[in-house]
Amino acid sequence: MMIQTKFLIFSSMLLLTSISTISLAAGQLYRFPDENGTLTLSTTLPATAAQKGYDVLDATSMRLIERIPPALSEEELLEQATQQKLEAEAKKKAELEAEKVAQANQTQRVYDKTLLTTYRTEQDLIDARDTDIAYRQEQIDIHQKKLPDLKQHLYDVQKQAAERELSGAKITANMQKRLTAAEEEIVIRKQAIADLKQDIEQLTTRYQADLERLRFLLKGR
Repeated sequence: MMIQTKFLIFSSMLLLTSISTISLAAGQLYRFPDENGTLTLSTTLPATAAQKGYDVLDATSMRLIERIPPALSEEELLEQATQQKLEAEAKKKAELEAEKVAQANQTQRVYDKTLLTTYRTEQDLIDARDTDIAYRQEQIDIHQKKLPDLKQHLYDVQKQAAERELSGAKITANMQKRLTAAEEEIVIRKQAIADLKQDIEQLTTRYQADLERLRFLLKGR
């Protein structure tokens, strides 16, 4: 009795599956061009038709359910892949540019906040600029005032060395050290003057840009 019951259940399941399959197949039609280019309706889809593209229709209302385009050729697939690669690269580039812009905007916001915190008025910034530049100009003046003495000292040591050589004596190690030190001191002072002048130029440019930005921000307030 139990064996017969299981057999009936299994048979019923097979029957239901078959009915569902038949109903599904009967519920749609395929429309495709045959080998002569004539549109054909069928409940089955040949492999050649699938490659050329086809329509899926509702068998009852003949309504278009889905349109499947023809399969792409190797050339078209290659072109599609190339286009997709170009689009991906363009998207990545756009994202990087957007990220750079966002970072630049964030940096500018932080800098603006620092400006407004450091300088409450335009005059505060101008005073700070003048102080910075004046300090460096003072250092330049100190170096420049020292140069004549250093050059005279070098001249004196060179003269002593020349006199020793004319007398047939050799320049001593100590005298050579004094010559080298005097020459290096002059070079160092001149380089310091050049560096300070460059600092002044850079400070002037930076403070001018900060002053213009500060004016803009204060007007916004």
